[in-house]
Amino acid sequence: MSIKQNKNGWKVAGFGFWCSVLLSCFVHVALVHADDGAINNLEFSTLAGNQVQVQLEMDGPIVEPKIFQTDNPSRIALDFAGVKSNLAKKSFPINQGAAGTVYVVEASGRTRVIINLVEKVPYETKIEGNKFYVVLKSSGTVAAVNRAVQQAPVAKDSVISKFLPEQNIKSIDFRRGPNGEGRLLLGLSAANTVVDAKQNAGKVVLSFLNTKLPESLVKSFDVSDFATPVQKIEASPRGDSVNIVITPNKGNYDYSSYQSDNLLTVEFRPLTPAEKEAQQKEKFPYIGNKLSLNFQDIEVRSVLQILADFTELNIIAADSVAGNVTLRLNDVPWDQALELILKSKGLAKRQNGNVVMVAPVAEIMKIEQEELDSKKIFEELEPLKTENIQINYAKAGEICGVLMGVGNSSQGGQSGAGASSGGGGGCGGGSGSSVASQQAGSGQNSQGGGPASMRLLSPRGTAIVDARTNTLIVKDTAKAMEDVRRMIKLLDVPVRQVLIESRIVIADTSFAQNLGTKFGVAHKADVNSGTQYGMTASGAETSENSQILSDLGSALAASSGGALALTLARGADYLLNLEISALQDDGKGELVSNPRVMTSDMVQASIKQGVQIPYQTQSQATGPVTELVDAVLELNVTPQITPSGSVIMLLDIKKDSPGTPLATGGNATVPIDTRQLKTKVQVEDGETVVLGGIYESTVQESYNTVPWVSDLPVIGWMFKKSVKNDTKKELLVFITPKVVKESMTIK
Repeated sequence: MSIKQNKNGWKVAGFGFWCSVLLSCFVHVALVHADDGAINNLEFSTLAGNQVQVQLEMDGPIVEPKIFQTDNPSRIALDFAGVKSNLAKKSFPINQGAAGTVYVVEASGRTRVIINLVEKVPYETKIEGNKFYVVLKSSGTVAAVNRAVQQAPVAKDSVISKFLPEQNIKSIDFRRGPNGEGRLLLGLSAANTVVDAKQNAGKVVLSFLNTKLPESLVKSFDVSDFATPVQKIEASPRGDSVNIVITPNKGNYDYSSYQSDNLLTVEFRPLTPAEKEAQQKEKFPYIGNKLSLNFQDIEVRSVLQILADFTELNIIAADSVAGNVTLRLNDVPWDQALELILKSKGLAKRQNGNVVMVAPVAEIMKIEQEELDSKKIFEELEPLKTENIQINYAKAGEICGVLMGVGNSSQGGQSGAGASSGGGGGCGGGSGSSVASQQAGSGQNSQGGGPASMRLLSPRGTAIVDARTNTLIVKDTAKAMEDVRRMIKLLDVPVRQVLIESRIVIADTSFAQNLGTKFGVAHKADVNSGTQYGMTASGAETSENSQILSDLGSALAASSGGALALTLARGADYLLNLEISALQDDGKGELVSNPRVMTSDMVQASIKQGVQIPYQTQSQATGPVTELVDAVLELNVTPQITPSGSVIMLLDIKKDSPGTPLATGGNATVPIDTRQLKTKVQVEDGETVVLGGIYESTVQESYNTVPWVSDLPVIGWMFKKSVKNDTKKELLVFITPKVVKESMTIK
């Protein structure tokens, strides 16, 4: 460009130059603004069905992150490009449902959010304004679906395939990694496809629920030429599912799987020499350097000297160590060689640091016994200390019984608990009466309690209970006091509580059948992928993102009779209330009672409601005597919370009602109609179990005719009326246990 030759041209060029400069400035400002996003807050909460929701709050609009999921370890990773983290910390422990700990890491102009999972579960993501949500489904739902797939018979037109969306495997590929890894790449039609991976007879089996496989991919792939741990891959349909069986080579390998969008990768990695050595160490405990020994009739003390020189350990042999040994050991660890030599001559060793003492077994046992005796003498001479320990949640008498090794701790604590006027009573397992404990006031129970091996207190230790303040007064040695405090810390914890809600309904049999059908359809609709399928009132299939109830144990047969026991899903209370309300409106049943009670784990709860009916009995001494008999609705339940969170309930349900009075000997006697059910069931937390089978049938027949006319042939039936009513009523009991949990907060 020349200014002199073309002034107008210079003007044009200058204008274009400044436009480009301004445009670059705008682009730079836009880029700076795009990279200026940040995560300001992270929260989480629990939803119905043991689901966990993780919420990320940004300071501006959210760009969809890149998401990928891994199997081993199970985790979900979210990559936010151009986003910073303004959070005060990097780790957020959740430990609820399927979620473990959430980590937020910022690096290289992006922020990665890693959600550690207890096991692989389906998930949903959504964006609302400046908030990004990740909803983790319940792990129990996945397990239930997997069990249903494994146990259900394979059918071409199953109910599950009718309601679940069809999924496809689009491609199967195999590649070799840079370090000899074998990678199976599966192209899926949906990113949230649930895959069940398990090992069976040395093979890895991938199961895809309600998935179609193209005919071109139904084959066996021989991949042994890739020089990876994988030898063969077989893909085949199995009813509504697809199984991919991976046969690895015999040898040491490790496999993992992870998913990014619609691509599932299963990787088989050969173990390194260090990893192989670590596995061998688990099977072979000897880790010493290897050596070879070949001696004929050599003294044992000389062999010990050779091993001491080889290992640079200080080996002390007792005077009783004598004799000769003939051995030939080739390339064995020195610690294994030492153990073989000692066993062959009846010797043993005790090591303390780099000093090893070798002596006959009897001599070693004698030395250890002398050490125990001296330790016992020291404990007998050690001064005692007294400490008052406040018991917060448990009963001091029960804790005292545990310390004394008493089997029936509650009785021991009650018998030894002194009254407030008597000071404190001992808890020696009820060895003395409460009167004697109150009079003694000192609790001399050193000889009381259970066996010495079960006692936490030393033989000199004593413990008394102040029932008025629920305080435990312990007197023992310093070492025993440490064990006592440690045990009390483990035992003095709040007992978990269960809220048990019951609904007792008297309904006709059609209600139970309809209820089972409705919940059965909802169970088959659970696809664990965020989209749920059900049925409308007209029978048309629908697909809605709604909380359709699921997890019905088995479909209810349409035939009447027999005991009814089915399980409804968590969060089914609101829909169940609607069903019972509609039942009463239609006149098909009656809600008899809706009691609820909260009780502690392993503590019986009892609910009773009804009347007492008087009746007379004859006595030769006093004449007529009036007595009362109960006609009540009674519910007795004892819950037990399992480590997995489910609730085992021992149920005793009784429904008594006054019957039709009977005339006996000129007096009217009122019989009692009794219905009783005893059972033991295990239900997941928040789910509902339905118990039935107690039903009564009433048949009524009536005929109405017009005299004379009804006897006419042909037209006589027009003047007749025949009515037959067959009514069956059933007593249904809905039990819903809910484990009381503390509210989940994050700081």
